[in-house]
Formats: sequence, C-alpha cells, structure tokens
Amino acid sequence: MLFAFTFAVLVPAPAAIPAIVLKLFELAGFGLLIVTALGRLWCLSYIAGIKNEVMVTEGPYSVVRNPLYVFNFIGAVAFGLAVANPLLAALLAAGFSVFYPSVVRHEEAVMAQVFGETYARYRDSTPRWLPRWSNFHEPESWSINPRRFRGGMLDAMWFLWAFMIWKIFEEIGILQWIRGI
Repeated sequence: MLFAFTFAVLVPAPAAIPAIVLKLFELAGFGLLIVTALGRLWCLSYIAGIKNEVMVTEGPYSVVRNPLYVFNFIGAVAFGLAVANPLLAALLAAGFSVFYPSVVRHEEAVMAQVFGETYARYRDSTPRWLPRWSNFHEPESWSINPRRFRGGMLDAMWFLWAFMIWKIFEEIGILQWIRGI
C-alpha cells in the first residue's frame, strides 16, 4: 500500500482524462473500498481465531477459496480509482496478478498437507478466484474469537484509511506542494 500511496502522490492522473470522469472514478473507487472493508470483515468473522486450525468452508469461503485475496484485489484496484488515477489502478491489478498466484499456490499446498482429502474435495468444488454464488451456504450460527476479530478489524480497514489520508493530503494541499517540488 505504501507503493500505491507514493505513486499516487508523485504521479498525477493523466491530464487527458476529463475531471468528471476522474470524479466518477473516485466515487466508484470509494464505494469499492467500502465493499472491500465489509468483505474483509465478513471473511474475518469466519476465520478469526481458527485460521490454520479448522478448514473453513462456510460463508464467503463457500463461494470462493480465497475470499480475502479477492477483496484485496478489489481494494487495490479501488484505491487506484478512488485517488482518481486509472494508471495506478491498472498497475495494482497487474502487480496483484503477478504476486498473489504464488502466495495462493503456497497456501494451497499447506492446506492440502494439513487437511488432506477434505481440502482436495473443497478445492475441487470451490473456485479459486471467481465466486460461484450457487455454492453459497452458511451455518445458522458460529463462534467468533472477539479478541482476534477486534484486532482484525483494524487490518480490514486499511484500504479506507489510506484513502482517508489521501483525502486529507488533497484537502490541505500537500499533494500540490509535493508535485510542485
């Protein structure tokens, strides 16, 4: 996120893009940042305190194997849009597409080793990246470790915090000052 923020500060959006389009990017990006934060909280509510101990296949994990990463991807692209820089959104999407597949392959190997045949069945029935909503199921209730959930809430919000800091910089003129150096 530090790279994205620094890029956004130093590299303004292309001047050829009309201001109204940039404002629409910003609004869409902000909406997607909210989706990202809520989605990450949704995922966290299922795994807080039990990740790596129990194989979770309910809720967001019933429709896609890597829902946190899906929401991270949405958040990365959304940040680029929210700061009205489509070039940054494209770079973040590309960077994500290069970096995360190896992370996922490693995690899947660990899951296969730990959970064996149970994970193999889950892997075969649940897509890696694109949600299959027809698979959705959730329990009537489940337990949450409140301490882990509370700690994870801070992590779930970092995309929105980065945008908030961006807006503060924008409002008090720091962006113009830095770009004028």
